[in-house]
Amino acid sequence: MKAIAEIRKQTYSKKWSRYGTKDILPFWIADMDFKSPEFLAEHLINRVKADYFGYTDISKEINEGISRWYEEHYNCKVDEADILFSTSVLHSYRVILETFITTEGKLLLFTPIYPPLMTIAKNCGIEVIEVPLLNRDGNYQVDIERTRQFLTDDQKIEAVVLCNPHNPVGRVWNEQELSEIKQLVQTKKLYLISDEIHGDLIFKGHTFHSVLRNCEPEEKIIVLSSPAKTFNVAGIKASYTITRNPEIKRRMEFVFKLNGLNDLDLFAIEMLNTIYSHPEQALAWINELIEHLEENYHYLEQLIAGIERVELIKSEGSYLAWLRIIDSPCADSDEIRMVLKNQYGVDVHEGTIFEEGDGDYIRINFGCPLDILKVGMARFMRAIEEKAI
Repeated sequence: MKAIAEIRKQTYSKKWSRYGTKDILPFWIADMDFKSPEFLAEHLINRVKADYFGYTDISKEINEGISRWYEEHYNCKVDEADILFSTSVLHSYRVILETFITTEGKLLLFTPIYPPLMTIAKNCGIEVIEVPLLNRDGNYQVDIERTRQFLTDDQKIEAVVLCNPHNPVGRVWNEQELSEIKQLVQTKKLYLISDEIHGDLIFKGHTFHSVLRNCEPEEKIIVLSSPAKTFNVAGIKASYTITRNPEIKRRMEFVFKLNGLNDLDLFAIEMLNTIYSHPEQALAWINELIEHLEENYHYLEQLIAGIERVELIKSEGSYLAWLRIIDSPCADSDEIRMVLKNQYGVDVHEGTIFEEGDGDYIRINFGCPLDILKVGMARFMRAIEEKAI
């Protein structure tokens, strides 16, 4: 554990470096503490040894590789020309909102939600309609009827934003749920923007379905994704956007170039090319990673099962656990986070930042070696037992 902490601090990790010499374990930001794939590291090292670092083109092989990946893993037909590259999912998201949402237009999304999907929209001056997810005995569901009512009553809603798998609650939306959402959006001829960055990390017994599946060119569907989460390479800025709609694609390509979003650096290009031109090695990495993540999640399930004051929301994928603290003496989850960090040496994400209204939820990143998770959760459980949170 100490070795990982020291290595990550020496590499200026945003996750680990902020605490200085304090003994605090970070479980907040969505950045895993597993090494990135060895085959990827070897290719990047070999690229550095070439000793040339000039302007670099994005090769067509990357488009071909992503197209194959979607067809083989998601059963989606994606043409190579449907794929546009940018420096990050969030940069693309901002430009898409600025390009396609009119001055009076509104955005509908489902809360709790990954914070930037909300804050970027608001910073763009867009009014956001929040539809809270329904918590049915620890299993979150989209409130289809309330969504339908909003889309019927408010003609200014121009886009629906989806997160799949959903961050932070861990749902992997099934075919029926996605079909109902797509039907509502298509009926009103709205944009559907889907953040699918965690789509590779699905637990056994569940299947990821992209909104691109059976998507027709006239549908206004835009998918945002990146290998950043799957292969733990968030520090290498590269993402891609996919749409089958030719007019959306034409306008996006123009604004991406105008904003310099498609100007990836050579390491981003090399990373994309390596991953998608070596699908067997990439899939082997994913399968091994999911085994570790499932082991960690099962540990959390067993640990929390007998604790009356803690509820672990059922997760279906990714490495983010959504927990409810019941009857906490703290005013809200902001205070819960401060107490855990300052008194117990565990840093988690407060639920309030995800637009979670009750104030008693936290998010824990369990994408780390099990021994680190066990130490962190021992500290967490002590805080529960002492009724500090």
